[in-house]
Amino acid sequence: MPIENLDDTAKQILDAASRRFLHYGYGKTTMSEIAQDCNMSTGNLYRYFPSKLDIAEMFVRVLRREQVARLRAVADDGALSPAEKLRSFFLRKFQLAYERFHDKPKAYELSSELLTSRPKVGIEWENAEGRVLAEILIEGDAAGVFAVENAAETAKILQDAGYRFTSPAVFHEGDFDELAAELNGVVDLILDGFAYRAAKRAALEKRKQA
Repeated sequence: MPIENLDDTAKQILDAASRRFLHYGYGKTTMSEIAQDCNMSTGNLYRYFPSKLDIAEMFVRVLRREQVARLRAVADDGALSPAEKLRSFFLRKFQLAYERFHDKPKAYELSSELLTSRPKVGIEWENAEGRVLAEILIEGDAAGVFAVENAAETAKILQDAGYRFTSPAVFHEGDFDELAAELNGVVDLILDGFAYRAAKRAALEKRKQA
């Protein structure tokens, strides 16, 4: 079922299921319990979602759409420079992951189950975020503050560099401020690298014109 086709009943099912997933855990939640919470028969529930895994996938897809929109708001903020957008992108991505997983073992259980059973969901999430990041890189390249040959490939490299801050580390480790400070240090290195490349490109262009 496409996200755009979710009616009020489907949304009610997702809301009821998410409460159970995040409180009792994905493994301990049953389709009959979700149906009961929605005051419907189990058979009617299966008409909307063929399995519990389908409900979990749709829940994550809806969440992905909401959180990618929050990242896009950073990319679309005309008051920020490309460097500020890059930093804000990673800090917001970290904040969203921290809110999803920190001190929420049941959320981590749900994520692990879905990534194991349907890894394409995680790949699609990373790709959606990567496209937003690539737009920031293209903007920075056009402004002469970044030097990016392939925005999509560079975005993937940067996502890999920041993986620690959106991985289970935010579930197992503690202090938000300490992790944010560490992430800021990583972004500093990335921006220094971009500044070096941009200066090198500008010098090369100047020599060509001489």
